[in-house]
Amino acid sequence: MNFDLTDEQEMLRDAARRFAGKHYSFTQRRSIMATGDGFSPAAWQAYAEMGWLGLELPEAVGGLECSFVETVLLMEEFGRVLALEPFASSAILCAAIVNKSGNQSQRTALLQSLIEGRVLLALAHSEAGDRYARRGPMHSGAVPTGDGFVLNGEKTLAFDAPSADHLVVSARLETGVGLFLVPKAAAGLGVKGYRLIDGTQAGDVVLRDVRLPESALLIEPARAIEVLEEALDRTVLAQIAEAVGAMEAVLEITNIYLKQRVQFGQTIGKFQALQHRMSEMFIEVQETRSMLYRGMAHLGADPVVRAAAISAAKVVAGNAAKFVGTQGIQLHGGIGMTEEYAVGHYYKRLVVLERRYGDCDFHTERFMRSAAEPKFPNHVIEVKSP
Repeated sequence: MNFDLTDEQEMLRDAARRFAGKHYSFTQRRSIMATGDGFSPAAWQAYAEMGWLGLELPEAVGGLECSFVETVLLMEEFGRVLALEPFASSAILCAAIVNKSGNQSQRTALLQSLIEGRVLLALAHSEAGDRYARRGPMHSGAVPTGDGFVLNGEKTLAFDAPSADHLVVSARLETGVGLFLVPKAAAGLGVKGYRLIDGTQAGDVVLRDVRLPESALLIEPARAIEVLEEALDRTVLAQIAEAVGAMEAVLEITNIYLKQRVQFGQTIGKFQALQHRMSEMFIEVQETRSMLYRGMAHLGADPVVRAAAISAAKVVAGNAAKFVGTQGIQLHGGIGMTEEYAVGHYYKRLVVLERRYGDCDFHTERFMRSAAEPKFPNHVIEVKSP
């Protein structure tokens, strides 16, 4: 794996860092978070103008057709400033699903709208009690009619659903699970929105006799679960990159504080015990980055191998996020608990990232199931215990 960035990749990273520095100070972020949308529509349009919403999408639909490396670079910068825009749920997760649709006219129109920043998408897949299961029992159903489908069911914790224009909804047909495109304004669809502890939005979705045309079926049952799992794995890996950026920001903020805070006549950064904590935090971040790179190397591998590599990375990242976030607050003392100080907001974001699309327990079990598969290679991936 080549760890050297190309000139274009360095330009992307620098552009993202400059944009974040200008538009995403901590004060600006708090103002954005207090708005009704919970993110900046102006920033979203800027993402579109810079081509970020179509990084990995084909040139034929207006995308840049970049590699996953570019997505990781961008997500790290978003993590550094705790960006609030629904980039992961719309431009990575749902874009990957729509890109696999067999309905070419709908696929092209929808991806072009997304790339231009005119449409926001959100996935509604989780159901009450499923505990992150991707293939588990599904109570939401779709019944074919003469000219389309009727959907009924309930979905929980649909990230960024309150601000979405369309939902990608999973529902069971007689032949298996399908993925449907449901307009937010569809009759019979309701979204109860709420804020998570990090200020981002999610919603519970209710579908009551929602009538859809035949073209609403994005991914047919024969491929839906496979497409969904691949898209979720890409998103998990992208959000590990976001967590790396957030943890590195915690390290920087904490290091500055330790060099400024004076106690017993000297800066507390000179105390060896606190230096040891900072060293442990640094090691956790570097281990997460290593597992991120390993996951990237296996992104195109056999689904069983990919699942093991990405779940292993998520476990390492989740444990590191909890450790680094907690230590960052403790090293700041009382000020770290206040809303007016940044480190507590990083902690909240890291807590949410550990749980999005599967927490450490879920991914530990998934890794073990994948490693037990007969076709899994005879090498061992080491996973740090929670």
